[in-house]
Amino acid sequence: MELKAMWPIFLTVLLAELGDKTQVAALTFAAGRSAGRLEIFLAASLALVFSTLVAVLLGDLISRLVSPRILKILAGLAFIVMGGIFIHQALGAGHADL
Repeated sequence: MELKAMWPIFLTVLLAELGDKTQVAALTFAAGRSAGRLEIFLAASLALVFSTLVAVLLGDLISRLVSPRILKILAGLAFIVMGGIFIHQALGAGHADL
């Protein structure tokens, strides 16, 4: 295991998760006092660990079926399409929200 290789992964996932729905859900549970802080932390952490395990296993399976080059192209196209949709929504019907 190389810690040097883990830093970019750690930072990318950390930045992607900040302010994500997961954080809002954890904040809501903590603010609502539906459980103790430790229970909320452990439950949210286990959920993130499990969802990451599923993503890694699926990613490994997909990489055996599709070349990494094709995966990168598809991922890039998906982000471009999603960006276009968000821009269209912001400029179109959702302009009152700006």
